[in-house]
Amino acid sequence: MSALVLCAQAQPPAPPQPTYRIIGPDGKVTFSDRKPTDPQARTRELGQTVTAPLLAPATAPFDLHPATSMPPVARPLGGDAPPVDVSGKPFPPGLPEAILDVLVHQFFVQTLMETCGRVRPAFADRYQGGVRNWRDRNADILAKSNRVTFARFTAEQRDVLRATARTRLAQLLPPADAAAEDKMLWCDRTSTDLARRQFDLVGDMRVVPILYFYME
Repeated sequence: MSALVLCAQAQPPAPPQPTYRIIGPDGKVTFSDRKPTDPQARTRELGQTVTAPLLAPATAPFDLHPATSMPPVARPLGGDAPPVDVSGKPFPPGLPEAILDVLVHQFFVQTLMETCGRVRPAFADRYQGGVRNWRDRNADILAKSNRVTFARFTAEQRDVLRATARTRLAQLLPPADAAAEDKMLWCDRTSTDLARRQFDLVGDMRVVPILYFYME
């Protein structure tokens, strides 16, 4: 009997049950020790730090032209702590958005060459040359962005950035069902803008946080 008592006394105390703060679809706030199953309810376990998403939702279509001033950085909603990098430190303000800016440009230029090469194969060399010149002009920023991406972002965060960039890219391309003539006009206009350095990253204030990274 005494052995059973000693064994029972040796058992560690049960961990406290979590408490959840629940915001229902009507905005009403309640508390419970059971996690709700309603997918429309927003839930947070008290005492747990909730990290904000990596990026704030887009409020306007992406503009490929260089930003002439530092755009305001909107803090992503959905958490009470800023997103953190691979080492657990908060990202410098605007760094995820700067990497996203570079990715959108990279995807756009690559897609321009592929799309227009199919639409107007006779001009494929022109498109390839334009893309090559763009990469040469922006090589320093592209290289720095790539190094920062692998130095500060987790693999999951890199996936989020790429997926978001492809979503923004879709806003910039002609519709898949557009007429061939419309696609040709788009290719002519866009490749001309590319050659005129309308889409260069050099001088784009959105990439400044990447450059600050190398000054730390």
